[in-house]
Amino acid sequence: MTNNQSTMKRIKELPKNSRKQLLGWYMYDWANSAFSTSISTALLPVYFVILFQQAIGSQIEFFSLKFTGSSLWSLSIGISTLIVAVVSPVLGVIADQRGIKKLLLFYFTLVGSFFTVLIFFTSYSDSAWAWILFFFIIANIGFSAANVFYNALLNDLVLPQMLDEASSKGFAFGYIGGGLALAIHLVVVQLTTDTPHSDLFVRLCIASVGIWWFGWSIWTFKSLENLKFDKSEVKISLFEYISLGFSGLLKTFQQIRNYKVVVIFLIAFLFFSDGLATILGVAGAYASDSLGVGMSFVMGTILIIQFVAAPGAAFFDWLSRKLSTKKSLLISWIGWVVAIIFAIGLAPLIPVSDSELDYVLEKSSTDQYIILKSPELSDSKNESDFYKLYSDIEEGDFISSKRKNQLVSDIEGTSTSKFGVLVRDKNDADSKIVLGKMHPSNLGDGMIDWFPIAVRDLIWIPLGLSAGLQFLILGVFGGFVMGGSQALARSLFAYIIPNKKSGEFFGFFGFVYKTSSFIGPFIYALTVSLSDTRVGIFSILIFVVIGTIILGKVDVAAGRLFAERENS
Repeated sequence: MTNNQSTMKRIKELPKNSRKQLLGWYMYDWANSAFSTSISTALLPVYFVILFQQAIGSQIEFFSLKFTGSSLWSLSIGISTLIVAVVSPVLGVIADQRGIKKLLLFYFTLVGSFFTVLIFFTSYSDSAWAWILFFFIIANIGFSAANVFYNALLNDLVLPQMLDEASSKGFAFGYIGGGLALAIHLVVVQLTTDTPHSDLFVRLCIASVGIWWFGWSIWTFKSLENLKFDKSEVKISLFEYISLGFSGLLKTFQQIRNYKVVVIFLIAFLFFSDGLATILGVAGAYASDSLGVGMSFVMGTILIIQFVAAPGAAFFDWLSRKLSTKKSLLISWIGWVVAIIFAIGLAPLIPVSDSELDYVLEKSSTDQYIILKSPELSDSKNESDFYKLYSDIEEGDFISSKRKNQLVSDIEGTSTSKFGVLVRDKNDADSKIVLGKMHPSNLGDGMIDWFPIAVRDLIWIPLGLSAGLQFLILGVFGGFVMGGSQALARSLFAYIIPNKKSGEFFGFFGFVYKTSSFIGPFIYALTVSLSDTRVGIFSILIFVVIGTIILGKVDVAAGRLFAERENS
């Protein structure tokens, strides 16, 4: 570092060409964040759950384990990220020693965006939900692997004292870019809902993510054309590439005691990321599956989260300059502990009005019941039993007391029923509301259902907050701390690793994040299969608490001192 460079503190002091390259780097976050918002979180998970329930029902059983749409989606995230976790450290070594970070970033971007576009064509198959899972797994491999090399470029673009600012701005660009893409998708979905072509437009939105991702990333690759790396010009075979990667990895493991601070940070990050990756991955499916929140509202909430996360990243960048990177990161992780406890306490209000129920029946003077409201039933797997028995019932029809009793009995007794019915007699005291076993507001059977019930009685009912508004409040708070937790984790890690091994170490960073992206969703899916979604989220809370405690043990000053010795 020159004397002039050592006095620089802010990015605006860098030469114009360096700032241009950094802008290109920011734009990759803008490009690929559409995948994070619409594909991983907001649009595709909800669309998948709908298709899954139409084809299979509320759950499917494999080897005595039950999988809901949301837990199966979580498992697919885990499978794809585990693959990346295994190969990313080896690829990182190769990228460092052969100078091909940009090339690997390009190839994985191409794979990820292409398979995202392919999801559009899944409706032309007999098992659309299964093909969606398959294409998503490949696309998510491309997305996750590309991020390893995108992150590794950070050390090549800015000075150590600028890492927090650069990382925060990169995430801010991503939040805004992902939010803008999601806003477009939300408008399209809203305008085409309840039209004959709604499914087509949802799939067009999904395919557009791949085009958005690759299209905007061209800016990144053009901006980084002149970014050069030290590399050997000797041609080697594929086998020699693999051998190079594993031998470099083995050498690092042999010297692992020298990287004590890095190891402690990675352990903390592993536990924390178990929670973060799972929450972000299943939020949309959880809202749809367990809370009964509609696709449009979920997308709208996640859109708001994106625009809240951008100032959140800026706030925690400012806070890191006032306190320190580590202290600010700790505050953001503690914020996540609060957010996850909040998520467990989400509970739909018990329906009381006609508009909140699926069926409304009123006794007539002829001792029959008039149908004031009934749902549109489909012959999907989830509603097939009700479709066969009650698809002929429409608003304005009269049914006998016997058939009314059968309808109420089926709603109350069928294990997969999500319906709610109000039977209104002439004497209001005899009127009653019956909810199906799978109705989102029907709590009490779960191991920790006492907590959301208590929160509902003490907070949600007095305030009159619906499940959608509860999810929105959680999203705003979670989005704000998300900005700091992601940006500062990346910059703190970059600060304590040697520049010449940034690809390898960000390969480890990716390994930890992707391993956690497998472990967390796997534990969530397993816990849900044995219990329910809220217990699944509670299991993730434990990991986040452990990670936050370990982060407090990281000696940042010692880590930076060792990194500087390695760089010299």
